[in-house]
Amino acid sequence: MKGKDNLSDGEKTGTGRKAVERQTELGMIKVDMEYPYPCVPPPEIREEKDGKLLIITASHTFRIRNGKMEISPVFYQSCMHPEKIHIDPVQIRIDGEEICFQVRNQQWTIHRSEASLVEILPWEAKIKKKSCIPCTNCGRCSW
Repeated sequence: MKGKDNLSDGEKTGTGRKAVERQTELGMIKVDMEYPYPCVPPPEIREEKDGKLLIITASHTFRIRNGKMEISPVFYQSCMHPEKIHIDPVQIRIDGEEICFQVRNQQWTIHRSEASLVEILPWEAKIKKKSCIPCTNCGRCSW
């Protein structure tokens, strides 16, 4: 990808992780290439053979249509196996007049003319509940 005029490669973020930035219709999108937990699929920015731009990132939350819709990466920790942790990143496919966002099996599509209505916010993977214990089938959580 080196040599692309609107792609910055190999910078370090404030956390010291390698990042790649790309100017798009949505604005500047940063893709951290290193996260504290595995991303499935891994982060990347690439141009596909048919001219579509594919961005996979867990660095941002995308707020669309004045806050009516918010698209964020999903931080997943198994309640039965708390050591199994991964991030489902946001996949953005920019193709001509459509911009498609996808996380897991959910998909949202906006028209290119709505790109200026997308607000890009930072996102960080954090474990919210620090006192997670392995399941003992006690029934308290209604499983």
